[in-house]
Amino acid sequence: MISSEKKILSYGEWEDSAIERHDLYNFEAKIDYTAEESSKHKKTSYLLELYFFIPEVLQINRDSYTKDQFFLDLNNRIRFKTPQMSIEGILNKENQLSPIFRIIENLKQIEFGNITDKIKTRVEREIRLLACIIKVILRDQINYLVKDLQDLKKRCDLEKLIEDYIISLKDFQHKLDFLMTKFTKAQIPAKLRQSFQFSIEYISIQIEKYMTLVFKKVGREFSNKIQKKLIDIIETEQKRRRSFSERSLIKLEDTNETYSYYKGILKKYVQGVLYLDKKDKNPKSTSTQILYSVVEAVAMFFSLFLGFLFLDNFVEYSIPFIIAAVVIYMLKERIKDNAKAFSNKALGLIFPDERHEITDEFYNEQIGISKEKVRFLKWKEVPAGILKIRSSSNISSLEAKGKPEKVLFYNQKITLFNHEIDKIHTRKHNLSNILRFNIRQFLKYMDDPIEYISHWNNTTKEVHQMGIANVYHLNIVYKLTSFKGTEQEEIQFNKFRVILDQKGIKRVEEPQFIL
Repeated sequence: MISSEKKILSYGEWEDSAIERHDLYNFEAKIDYTAEESSKHKKTSYLLELYFFIPEVLQINRDSYTKDQFFLDLNNRIRFKTPQMSIEGILNKENQLSPIFRIIENLKQIEFGNITDKIKTRVEREIRLLACIIKVILRDQINYLVKDLQDLKKRCDLEKLIEDYIISLKDFQHKLDFLMTKFTKAQIPAKLRQSFQFSIEYISIQIEKYMTLVFKKVGREFSNKIQKKLIDIIETEQKRRRSFSERSLIKLEDTNETYSYYKGILKKYVQGVLYLDKKDKNPKSTSTQILYSVVEAVAMFFSLFLGFLFLDNFVEYSIPFIIAAVVIYMLKERIKDNAKAFSNKALGLIFPDERHEITDEFYNEQIGISKEKVRFLKWKEVPAGILKIRSSSNISSLEAKGKPEKVLFYNQKITLFNHEIDKIHTRKHNLSNILRFNIRQFLKYMDDPIEYISHWNNTTKEVHQMGIANVYHLNIVYKLTSFKGTEQEEIQFNKFRVILDQKGIKRVEEPQFIL
């Protein structure tokens, strides 16, 4: 029961998670995890449980929607969260956690002749990580400035605030110029120079993007002096990228498909430093083969036993003999098929449907395990607390009868090895689990997105043709339980609703619910 659980959080308290429409056919949920210090607990685990309440009219059920199809539709990625740091922190020469500090220290080793694979890997990682950190700094700071502009005006000198920020950015630009000089030295391996170029181009695009956003949204709030400084930063970055490649520049009167394609390459390369590799392991393969062998042996035993028991009573190769042999063969096949079906169900209860080793590809070190299962539930199998959350937004208690639903249950248990993470990382202990789900399979049996009806307009005293939108609600309740070692720490709940029509996802909502 919910009342016995240690801690319950509604969606509003789940601050670090996000749910959003990714595109027309995909929605995305992001859940953040934290690995504990290994001195306290060897392992940290998170159990994520998702309950999909699917309208019956969509005909998504255990017969039409298989486990294999579900896992094809689910794109599950695990990555480290970008370390939090300010521009001042990055530029501080005393900050040993700064990527710039580590890049310079490792470049010294290369300049001294110590060009090892380990050193080159460290430099590449820090270059890419620097680009990720700068992107997050710019995004968070500028979004905060634009969103809370009026409050900031009341609390501080806004002109001074933005001027200080511009000074910090100019200092960072000068540091990039310094690094560009460093990477032009002959001793630097060509691959590192290419990595630096990709990362700097990505940083440059982000600086231009967010400074342009500031100028567009709030530029008129500032003096001409500040506006000119913003323009100077933007044009400096355009000039920087022009020295690298025309591909990363937007051209007037052009479709700019080359720019879009190249920007995607830069993004995937830079952010790839945060993503963890998932090595597939079939949790059932060995056990399945053993069980199938036992099943076939048992079926063969019964067929031979029945053969010896009954066939001697008939004349060999007579019609009764042949009928008895066929019946015995049929029984053998039925025994084998039923035993295999039972074995599959038993294995499904014992083993997960999917098992992955979570690996840091830079160090080739396993840092965790992911186990996933999915199945359809009967209504009575759904926990009462989950049903309460699902029905909490209903206007009437009769509403559920007017929109019968099937329940698809998915769970994922992620176990993090704290010691392995501590051993290879000093800045990365927070992870994000990103689940992207494709809803194309849900659209097959939907009605047209617009239904036209005749409507009497009481004002004009005429009949009008009105377009009425046909939509479907995919409600999802999920529960996250965290464990430190073997001890349960806290339980969090969330609910969201995906509004669909025949064309795809219209929007994603987070309705209020009462526990």
